[in-house]
Amino acid sequence: MDRRLYLPEQWFSAEYAERRERCGIPAGVAFQSKSELALAMVERQVHLGLVPYRWLVFDEFFGRDGAFLEAVGACGWYLAEVPNDSRVYLEAPRPGVPAWSGRGRKPSKARVLAKDAQPVAELAASLPCEGWQRFTLKEEKGPIVAHLACLRVLVVRQQGEALAVHERWLVLRREVDSGEVKYYLSNAPKDTALESFARLSVMRSPIESCFQEGKQELGMGDYQVRSYLGWHHHMTLVILAHFFLVRLKLRLAERAPKLTLPQAVMLLKASLPQAEFDLDKAIRVVNYYQERHEAARQSHRKKRLARLGRWFE
Repeated sequence: MDRRLYLPEQWFSAEYAERRERCGIPAGVAFQSKSELALAMVERQVHLGLVPYRWLVFDEFFGRDGAFLEAVGACGWYLAEVPNDSRVYLEAPRPGVPAWSGRGRKPSKARVLAKDAQPVAELAASLPCEGWQRFTLKEEKGPIVAHLACLRVLVVRQQGEALAVHERWLVLRREVDSGEVKYYLSNAPKDTALESFARLSVMRSPIESCFQEGKQELGMGDYQVRSYLGWHHHMTLVILAHFFLVRLKLRLAERAPKLTLPQAVMLLKASLPQAEFDLDKAIRVVNYYQERHEAARQSHRKKRLARLGRWFE
């Protein structure tokens, strides 16, 4: 549905000005973290209003970013996987400005004074057996079965100079076969059923399949571009190709309900005319890659010699 190119912060320094120009990066592009890029994509979909949705799910990388959770919470209900050392409160903490010890700068920012936050892993370990419910989450080479539990907790977020306390769901999922426990936070309403969290806890797998299919079947990671526009062009074509193949699978669902995306690609290759690949074309392709590889080797050699020269100086 959307894509954003992450550029490291150092690319926006004066040292990289020439490289940004060569890559065609627009002057108005500024550094954004991966969380900020993800939030921008979600907010754009909200603004367009083309795809109805209620839930947002994301992995631990985004779940550990408290500022991202609070911002994206304005766009819908989320179920965010969080690290096992994430800390929550069962009772309201006491925020305030700590007393000055008489040394150093006087504290001015509020912080949690009570040290009663608990790691989510400890809460999961302390739950009694009757606190868990067994669910068959989905069928995937056999049933995926897990025990789930949830409880209301409090999280503390820094908002400017003040602290804000938010009530959230802590959702725990323990795999039956491996015993692995996963931890989630959610801003869903208080009356949300545990069945909903069970269903949503496996809803990221189709997204992971999209990336896997895009890389293995559609060349998502096989681009050789150095321009900002070229990267976006390549990713847009991959997204469109994936969308086309998914639509093809849906159209053939009655006759081939188990049709996979690689099989759909094979059917297209068999039914559409293919470009001829003779010896002359093979030689042109080999020569092209030989030239590109040699240019890359020379570029790397030049950079290494420059580094060695600075070292000897």
